[in-house]
Amino acid sequence: MSSIDVTDIASVPADDRGLVYGDGLFETMRVENRRIPLLDHHLQRLVAGCSRLGIPAPSTASLAERTRTAAATIDEGVVKLLLTRGSGGRGYRPPEAPCARIVLSRHSAPNVPRDWYRQGVRIRICETRIGRSPATAGLKHLGRLEQVLASAELAEDEAEGLMLNEHHHVIEGTRCNVFLCLSDVMVTPQLDMSGVAGVMRALVQEHARRIGVMCQERTVELDDLRQASEILLTNAVLGVLPVTRIPDLGWQGERGPITVRLMEAAAGQGVTAWSP
Repeated sequence: MSSIDVTDIASVPADDRGLVYGDGLFETMRVENRRIPLLDHHLQRLVAGCSRLGIPAPSTASLAERTRTAAATIDEGVVKLLLTRGSGGRGYRPPEAPCARIVLSRHSAPNVPRDWYRQGVRIRICETRIGRSPATAGLKHLGRLEQVLASAELAEDEAEGLMLNEHHHVIEGTRCNVFLCLSDVMVTPQLDMSGVAGVMRALVQEHARRIGVMCQERTVELDDLRQASEILLTNAVLGVLPVTRIPDLGWQGERGPITVRLMEAAAGQGVTAWSP
């Protein structure tokens, strides 16, 4: 069985494959009162991602212990967990017996206006396109250059930008998944070719079914956004954010009843609006 190297972020070697090639995965986890409400969900996704990439991962119990220790001194903030394939290999070719490297770091709480949750957010449609990559679709891998470029497009008053593929289909935001309500059905883009299958996305789908709202994964066109009665964003750190304006599409809405119920469900999981 391959070994695991746990290191401080300042001690990551220059030949780490995550640093050099983006060869790894990461989880960004919200901390409330020194605990991580969605820890189990994050670690399940991380271990599943390691399996897809062929990276050895420690047991979920071991990961949980280390992550809880990192969160134990934080009243409100974020813990980021990076897991790389470690060092070694020849060029892109990975080593036959990789020693995975885990890096844990602590961060302050994001500066999120409470009005985002009360009054909703303004978002835009990004010019930067998200490429097709079925081999890594759904994974929260370290290669985030498209999201970096798309985020640079956002104005100060825009909370998020939606990214499209080459066919102009909506895939996701730069850091959030997106849902829209069409009649009595809730829709989110399918992520079989690109995008990140978010932890909060999965929980919102589960909560929607519990409250009797049908939820579909399918191709989402810009016209679907124009016809939506409600649009919301999901993110494991931010929770559920109502969208009320997309000027690029001439769309304006409000924080609707389904969004409110899903925000309440997220709060029940410990993911509430951030304090001002």
